[in-house]
Amino acid sequence: MNQPAVPQQNAERAMESISFGLNWAREFADHTLDQSKVAWDALLKASDKMAKDFESQSSVIREHTTAFAAKALSNSVDFGHKCLSAKHPDELVRLQTEFVSQQAQILAERAREIGQQFQSATQASYDTLSDAARRTEQSIAQSVKRPR
Repeated sequence: MNQPAVPQQNAERAMESISFGLNWAREFADHTLDQSKVAWDALLKASDKMAKDFESQSSVIREHTTAFAAKALSNSVDFGHKCLSAKHPDELVRLQTEFVSQQAQILAERAREIGQQFQSATQASYDTLSDAARRTEQSIAQSVKRPR
């Protein structure tokens, strides 16, 4: 009579092992999905912040570009008026030299300003991604430490 009990006990143990394995796999998958959600949430927040930062930076760059165009146009109109009032050819050469020098100066100033804006935007994006990665890593590390 003892023999039928052994296969039944073995079957029960096998079922307990399978049940334990399934529960462990379920908990592991649940925990992994939670970690994935934390990572994706951080990525979405970082993407949103970067888009807003980019939008703000592009607005500033547009303003600088418009100011450059207005200043260059004003300089060109002033040059035209001065040329019309010139009395001698050597005065035209001097006016042309001044005009080109002023245009180059305006362009250099604006290029420097726009370059600084791009650098600032790039740094802001890097900081945003770096911060998101750090926070995601901390969130995942905390969720790993929490017992289930």
